[in-house]
Amino acid sequence: KIRLIQIQRLGNGFTFMNDIGALCEEKASLEVIQLILGGKNTYLGCKTTLQGRESSLNADTAYIVGGDGRLDMNYVAVHEGKKTQSNMQAGGVLRDHAFKLYRGTIDFKWGAKGAVGNEKEDVLLLSNDVVNQTIPLILCAEEDVEGNHGATIGKLDDELLFYLESRGMNREQIYEMMAMAKVDAVCRKIPDAATRAKVQEFLGRAGEEEEAEE
Repeated sequence: KIRLIQIQRLGNGFTFMNDIGALCEEKASLEVIQLILGGKNTYLGCKTTLQGRESSLNADTAYIVGGDGRLDMNYVAVHEGKKTQSNMQAGGVLRDHAFKLYRGTIDFKWGAKGAVGNEKEDVLLLSNDVVNQTIPLILCAEEDVEGNHGATIGKLDDELLFYLESRGMNREQIYEMMAMAKVDAVCRKIPDAATRAKVQEFLGRAGEEEEAEE
């Protein structure tokens, strides 16, 4: 089993390109955890071939894109072996004039009997000027498989905004809280406490990691 953790926190003027390739043999497992917190343009790619029986892929990505930033993601899970499993999840927040493109492909090859593939994205739009594109794709050359995909795209509910404002929070604080919730959900999957603390420090929330553990 391999767990790959990547945290991107570059300055606003940088372009980041990252491409992952993996071949999983029998009962091998790849777990990818990615946090995209900075940079102007970010391009992410991940292609995993699940060749061996009962091999698996779990990919979790969280992102915050603001300004005129751009995030382009392309994730591919190729199922070749029997009873293979893939789970690809992405969730984040788009602000200002941000652009985001997510492409998720589950490719069931002939012979991948009993394989299961899932892909899901959850996007929160905090501006009317953002551009959000989601392109899920399931390819199937085998009958005995299960493929699922879904996307939740939305804005903050007016009733929720009213409630939180009545509790003394302003719009900026509310938006920040919701954005951090997306990142925290994936950050908690990082097993190393020091790394989690560095993420919180980068986000201007130093000390919250220790408080959460207590």
